[in-house]
Amino acid sequence: MQTALAVLGVVLLAGAATALHWLFWTWRLAVPPREDELLAAPTRDGWLLALGHNRPRGAARRPPVLLVHGIAMNRQAFEFGLERWALAPYLARAGLDCFALDHRGHGGSRRAPGHVPRAPARWSLDTYLAEDVPAALDAIRARTGEERVLWVGHSQGALIGLAACALYPERIAGIVALAGPVRFDAQPRVRRLLERRLLGLEGRMARFAARMIAPFAGLWHPPLAELAIRHRNVEPRVSRRLLANAIEDLQPGVVEQFRTFFREDAFRSMDGATDHRAALARCRQPALFVAAERDGLAPPPVVEAAHRLWGGPKRYVLFERGFGHTDLLLGRDAPEVVFPVVLEFLLGLSREAGGAPRGEPVGDSR
Repeated sequence: MQTALAVLGVVLLAGAATALHWLFWTWRLAVPPREDELLAAPTRDGWLLALGHNRPRGAARRPPVLLVHGIAMNRQAFEFGLERWALAPYLARAGLDCFALDHRGHGGSRRAPGHVPRAPARWSLDTYLAEDVPAALDAIRARTGEERVLWVGHSQGALIGLAACALYPERIAGIVALAGPVRFDAQPRVRRLLERRLLGLEGRMARFAARMIAPFAGLWHPPLAELAIRHRNVEPRVSRRLLANAIEDLQPGVVEQFRTFFREDAFRSMDGATDHRAALARCRQPALFVAAERDGLAPPPVVEAAHRLWGGPKRYVLFERGFGHTDLLLGRDAPEVVFPVVLEFLLGLSREAGGAPRGEPVGDSR
């Protein structure tokens, strides 16, 4: 009896310590995104998507820019309280009208109360493309009067953007695809993770786990994390803020679709009716494809594959110097090395309000 009580006491104490740790560091490291306003983009199936708006500083340029986060992240991947690494405000300071999206189940997006029919509890990339993307584009049009956007997507956000260029060609004027894979035969470690279903329960606790380990960033870095972020290339304070603010749970339907991608080396809808990879050749928007030398999730060959297949004007840029997957946003030198390349490309496709476009980029840059 005494042993059982002692064990119960230890369990309760450990639980209380865990809760206090989580609550304290959530409070200590959490920062709201620095945005001028937060819009709600209603989907047809009952979600209100959060769309953070950074208005242009100085002479405004058009069209607006839509920034879309990667898997298990939210819009704070582009602004998490450290101005130097805040891509959305960086672009806004150059005159671009920036909107950062939270997909359903991420960040500030919520189910609309009392909406009928109710949105499905399980969703995939197909749902993002059919529901979230049109909702975001419509909300930006309602706010700015602009029919088209320039898309900036990281990882999964790049994949969705590439598919959206084919599905909604009249709504997307150009795209920056940061570490967006369209082939899935060059990432054996990721495939093994998916095959062994190691991203199930663990993935559904990603947000909680990220906040628990956030204060220890820089002291301990799991080897598997090197697939997504290069420990030596990211400052500990940046990792802490990212873990505490930008990480979300993995969605089961999204994981299942990626499992299909890796099993079949395919980039398609779940029902097989739409081959997104084959559609890239029909796209005519200018595109910038960005790869990182040490990327374990989207290594350079799979980003190059997207570049080769693209049917419109295109550029390919490879960042070396130890850059990894998420380092394109968070790396020590990303604000000075990566951000200006993204900005230059976008400015080349934009125009001053009421003016003519500066022109479209052509050719490769390696």
